[in-house]
Amino acid sequence: MQHQRKKITIAVVQNQPEFGHPEKNRESVARQVLGRPDPSANLIVLPELFATGYQFDSPAEVADLAEPEDGPTFRFLSEISSKTGAVVVAGLPIKRDRGTANGALVVYGKKLLTSYDKIHLFDEERDFFLEGTRPLPVVETPFGPLGLMICFDWLFPEALRSLALSGALVVAHPSNWVLPFGPQGMILRSVENRVFTVTANRTGREERGGRAPLTFIGQSQIIGPRGDIIARAPSDSPALLVAEVEPEEALSKKVSSRSDFFEQRRPGLYTSLLD
Repeated sequence: MQHQRKKITIAVVQNQPEFGHPEKNRESVARQVLGRPDPSANLIVLPELFATGYQFDSPAEVADLAEPEDGPTFRFLSEISSKTGAVVVAGLPIKRDRGTANGALVVYGKKLLTSYDKIHLFDEERDFFLEGTRPLPVVETPFGPLGLMICFDWLFPEALRSLALSGALVVAHPSNWVLPFGPQGMILRSVENRVFTVTANRTGREERGGRAPLTFIGQSQIIGPRGDIIARAPSDSPALLVAEVEPEEALSKKVSSRSDFFEQRRPGLYTSLLD
């Protein structure tokens, strides 16, 4: 794809889904995204499992809410993309041959640019989802290379580093954060890789099956490659963040005139990473 512009508009959806009602939740997101006088954007990022809710009771419940890659959520994202002109990223449970993945789609117009199955499953997700087996993807878009990871992936430094080394300038990060240190931690991830990170989180509380309640911390955010907080949502309510950025700012990995994060890497000496 040809890069069409230097500045791009990013929109980040922070929603509060009602568990088990995907159609209702998709309609709510559509109102958030399309309700502005000018809904156009270049990139729109939605949370992890944005339409289903998170706290599942059983693998059977997960399977019941899961969809194929070309299912209702793909069609919804394609419609949003067509109406806004944006590349749209969103998380959902995806049907696979051996079960269900905690996955995400990257959609542009009527095309599925890529899908991804989360490789680092958090806590009880390990009871319900297949562990992803494919590398974290970087896909070419009209505004440059876009990387993709999901929620808990962020806590593994190798994940975002692999995306940056593969050329990503912007990393979309659908999330269902409950741990309080995620928003600040992602600042370091942006700085150490000199990339834009776009985290779409949710809000609200879920308590199902007699298990401990989960409170989602919101604070969706867009972080620049030097650690600047370009935009951050509140912790306790739905929100739509909109900001302009220049992806090419992420091309430089220099921290000073003679110090470059990537040129000075010495992977041959990081032997423990190969164990």
